[in-house]
Amino acid sequence: MSRPHVDRLPLVRFAEMGWVSATKWSVGFAGAYLIACGPTVTVDDAGSDPGSTSVGDGSTGTPSAGTSPNPDPDTGDTGVGPGPAMTNQVDILFVVDNSGSMGEEQGELGVSAVQLANTLAGANLDLHIGVTTTDNGNPWCDGTTPEAGDFRMSSCRSRQAEFFFQGAVMVDATQEACLDVCETDSFTIEPTPGPNGGLAPRPWLEVTAGQSNVAGIDIGEAVRCMLPQGINGCGFEQPLESMYKAVLRSQNDSENAFGFFRAGALPVVIIVSDEADCSHSNEQDTIFLPDGDRTFWSLPDEGAPTSAVCWNAGVSCEGPQCNSVNLDPLGNPTSEADAVMRPVSRYAGLLQELEDSAATVTPGVDVLFHLIGGVGSDGSVVYQDTPDQQFQDDFGIGPGCTSPAGQAVPPVRMREVAEGLATPGATPLHSICDPNYDGAFSAIATQILAELGL
Repeated sequence: MSRPHVDRLPLVRFAEMGWVSATKWSVGFAGAYLIACGPTVTVDDAGSDPGSTSVGDGSTGTPSAGTSPNPDPDTGDTGVGPGPAMTNQVDILFVVDNSGSMGEEQGELGVSAVQLANTLAGANLDLHIGVTTTDNGNPWCDGTTPEAGDFRMSSCRSRQAEFFFQGAVMVDATQEACLDVCETDSFTIEPTPGPNGGLAPRPWLEVTAGQSNVAGIDIGEAVRCMLPQGINGCGFEQPLESMYKAVLRSQNDSENAFGFFRAGALPVVIIVSDEADCSHSNEQDTIFLPDGDRTFWSLPDEGAPTSAVCWNAGVSCEGPQCNSVNLDPLGNPTSEADAVMRPVSRYAGLLQELEDSAATVTPGVDVLFHLIGGVGSDGSVVYQDTPDQQFQDDFGIGPGCTSPAGQAVPPVRMREVAEGLATPGATPLHSICDPNYDGAFSAIATQILAELGL
């Protein structure tokens, strides 16, 4: 049954800036580093597929902590590898939606994520916590400055201009997304050793022995201030591609992000977004343009597309179930290489390679992938059309969850990555519609500690 739609802003299909956004949600430090794991392509070469691991598998044959596989009755062999990963290093990458509807959600993120950081620091874990945005650009997003997976380490108070969104009306999220949660105007990052041994300030939060690399403030304040990413990013969000490029940057010794993912550390990815993934092939971006093929436009007679293009170009539904699909610009099934949306296997494969490489140093390591998105509070996903024609035209599907603030789009591509990599008993999907994200981060912390046998 369709849930009620609570508008916060009217739909914006195009603006004088020349880019589109549709309102949807109204919504010691020294150690080994991951220098060469998996692909060696640079960010500029990111069009190549780093791996071919099927998203439907994702298992390395290694159980997470707490599992009890049944041994072979004849040999006693469990058929699996070692138990908990023997490491105290955890590398956590946040990919945060910075489009125009995410002000309230970023404020909640900053507050709730403190629980995760403090829990892990209290367990005496050696942490890297980094953040990037979902902005990878789009033909309609010339007015944004896409991070393309680049790491950001600064206080939201030092970049308050990012918390304004010019739609049909001006939205100012500065108070709720930043000022209400952060009290520090700017960061002083202490230099720490890198993978090549030199000292330099890193574009991420480091925590070891309960101390961080941010001078003069505690860990919680650093998290509250660094995670809010503003709301002036591209409205065609590409969280999976941002994750992909962030991983590649961490492997490239010419990048500031080099060394973020360390050899043998437990890798964790947390995506926070209220929309469907729109990680499209740059070679196929004419699907968004008025003079291109309008096959995936909900309203082909309009002057600009809505976010429904992202759904229609990458998802196929049969009854209550929706799955990713590879389509050409005319909507016909095609190969992964020729699809308008980058294939899900691109992202599952990269994460699987990250896991496999880490496991060569620390047997038992699993890559952990979590999404805070358009799902129910219990992690369930509902796909259904909605009688609210505007929402349907905007996003191609009805809402996946609703709160007093608004609605979020149910995930498909990100859900498939999460399910393919999920360890037994884990709940990788969490609701962005919840009043806070304490439950999500409690579950994530619990899983991390279980993976490490703590």
